[in-house]
Amino acid sequence: MVLKMPGNANWSTRLDPTLKMQAEEVLSGVGLTMSGVFTMLLKQIVREQSVPLSLSLDSSNAVYANLLEAQADRANGYQGRNARDVLRDMEQAIAEVEARG
Repeated sequence: MVLKMPGNANWSTRLDPTLKMQAEEVLSGVGLTMSGVFTMLLKQIVREQSVPLSLSLDSSNAVYANLLEAQADRANGYQGRNARDVLRDMEQAIAEVEARG
């Protein structure tokens, strides 16, 4: 008999092994795991009641267009926030939401 603790569920998916490895390298560089990122994504979906991605065939609304805009901003000297600061703020926001119940 397998007992599962509340809050623990398993989910399996198939990924391209190279893509998975590349993503894990990026995530580990900012102190995150795949599991942690998926948990953050699912919490945001529940909180916002929407998928936090732009899914559109209209290129002006596409994620790729957003990435190109960000790349152009960086090329023009825009310096965004440090990734660790952003992650710290995200963790703090998540903790605040979870504390509210």
